[in-house]
Amino acid sequence: MLSYIIIFSLLGSIFSTVGGLFLLWKEKFTKKISSFLISFAVGVLLAVAFLDVLPEAVEKLDRFEPLGFFILVTIVFLFIVERALWWYHHHRMETEEHPHKHVHENQAYLLLIGDSIHNFIDGVLIAAAFFSSFPLGVGVAIGVIAHEIPQEIADFAIMLGTGMKRAKVLILNFLSSLVTVLGALLAYFSLSGTEKFTAYILAIAAGVFIYVALSDLIPIIHHQSEHKYDLIHFLLLFSGVALIFFL
Repeated sequence: MLSYIIIFSLLGSIFSTVGGLFLLWKEKFTKKISSFLISFAVGVLLAVAFLDVLPEAVEKLDRFEPLGFFILVTIVFLFIVERALWWYHHHRMETEEHPHKHVHENQAYLLLIGDSIHNFIDGVLIAAAFFSSFPLGVGVAIGVIAHEIPQEIADFAIMLGTGMKRAKVLILNFLSSLVTVLGALLAYFSLSGTEKFTAYILAIAAGVFIYVALSDLIPIIHHQSEHKYDLIHFLLLFSGVALIFFL
């Protein structure tokens, strides 16, 4: 099991950098397709949460009520954290002498810290899923990869906007992505023999995936994509759901 956890958390790290590499290579094309990748990611995340993770968690615990509470707490916690980071970011921008020019480098490092925490949680979720079953582990890993690619495109664009050199942006983001493996390894050695606790971790995973899909990704599609592409977005979202369903 440990080898699978390492392999798939490494894949999550590698593929999370792929979006950024495409941005460095084909910037205009990558920005153009990023919203379509987001639609696919939404379908994958929601399908993994509702079709894989939640049923597995309920089966392990044999009750839904405490799991529902953990999902709710996860969503509220993520909302509070995001609002706090948003306030910090905008407060700093408003107190800068020239806030309108571009994002400053210290804010890019703040973004990296947030990404590292996010990647650590992804690693924990991947490990917890593999403790339940191999197919669930693969499904959660696909969910992580699906939402990391468009996220990294955005992160690379923000960091390049600070004036950082491309090589530095690539190295820093790759190091941040490797925190996924650290989270997976720590979770592996912490969760051994605690099957009921794994159910709660899976509930947290469902909460994270639902929140990211509905709060972070779908609003991007609504605000950045033209209505003439609605059918494409629907088909890609459905494709993400279908992939997990048939997997």
